[in-house]
Amino acid sequence: MFWKKDTDILVAMEIGSSKVAVAVGELRTDSNLTLLGVGERPSSQVRKREIVDFEIAQRCVHDAIVDAEEKTDTAVKEVYLAISGAHVRSTNRRVTLALEGGRTEIENRHVEQLRKLARQLPLPAGYVLLHDLLQQYSLDDGSVTLNPVGLCSKRLTADYHLVFGIATRLQTTIRCVKELSIEVKNYALSSYATAQAVLLPDQKEMGAMVIDCGAGVTDYIVYVRGSVVHSGILGVGGDHLTNDLAVGLGLPFATAEELKKTHGSVVASTKEKRQRVVIPPSPEHGEIHVRKEAIVTILRARQQEIFEIIREDVESQPFWSGWSGQIFVTGGGSLLPGIEELATEVFRHPVERAVPVPMDGDQELVRRPQLATVLGLLQYARVAELQEIPSRGWRSRFQRVLAGMRLF
Repeated sequence: MFWKKDTDILVAMEIGSSKVAVAVGELRTDSNLTLLGVGERPSSQVRKREIVDFEIAQRCVHDAIVDAEEKTDTAVKEVYLAISGAHVRSTNRRVTLALEGGRTEIENRHVEQLRKLARQLPLPAGYVLLHDLLQQYSLDDGSVTLNPVGLCSKRLTADYHLVFGIATRLQTTIRCVKELSIEVKNYALSSYATAQAVLLPDQKEMGAMVIDCGAGVTDYIVYVRGSVVHSGILGVGGDHLTNDLAVGLGLPFATAEELKKTHGSVVASTKEKRQRVVIPPSPEHGEIHVRKEAIVTILRARQQEIFEIIREDVESQPFWSGWSGQIFVTGGGSLLPGIEELATEVFRHPVERAVPVPMDGDQELVRRPQLATVLGLLQYARVAELQEIPSRGWRSRFQRVLAGMRLF
């Protein structure tokens, strides 16, 4: 087999509740990406995007990596890893620095000092910082900027969106990859990665919320004036819709999942509700006849609950008053018919389904909402490589996360 050079290869990995996805991209000399391919395998023993059986989950990761290597003629040596799970939390923090010695000209070192102050803010015991995402800088005169260097002010204030997770949960996920002799070069919050795939810069600037409907969790992230102002992870997803269908109709989980994919919907006309769906016999049950109305009622109730919980959360945030941005749904769950209409009803705001923005490569893969996170992570990796981020400070935090694994 011919192996491509690894110097221009970027690999992104998502260990999800329903699948492990490994996307391989080539960073071209013009700084753009070409998607070479995606390896996928069903995941097992990953619940709400957290590993519950290490050995079984690791086999799934291994198989997805092998699939990606075979599809792209690439040796996977290091990956960018998507991070999610109900343990991940976030908050907004403000830090202020008084320039010393009567100085008023802001320098790079002042910006770095502010970032260090933000990173030093206390976190809950056992948590480690994942992201310190800059929102804006403020000067004495009340003006705001994203680049204060060279401007004059006696005090400099910075607002950050901080994302943090339980260190041991992160160590487990990272170790699952490292024990396969693959380095984890960097990681990113799943919803942040997803936004890089489905949002254009102008949409972030105008304001946008992305809801990623996954199997085990529902991630969401909100942008205002180009910056992240809120993010959240709800430990409920498409698997819960399937489970409700299984319990409500007395079906095996696998049969309910297939029924959801082939006949599922969260809206239906009066005529459609009268329709009957025939479920073929299987070793576990005979032929079953189900009214479409029953399917819609069960799925709608759970999906509506998910959207209502997210709405209550974002409505409690300061940014929401007067917010007029766009709302997008993506992920595998966004393929459920009627989900845009239901979300529009719940949020009282137009909602659209989002697919990844175009990139070179297999367009059938590029446009799949199920791959939004891993494709967005490739874009994140591209920026990291081109701009040489994260900083040394981030790397030291990352090494502290890894430190607990060196005995394994």
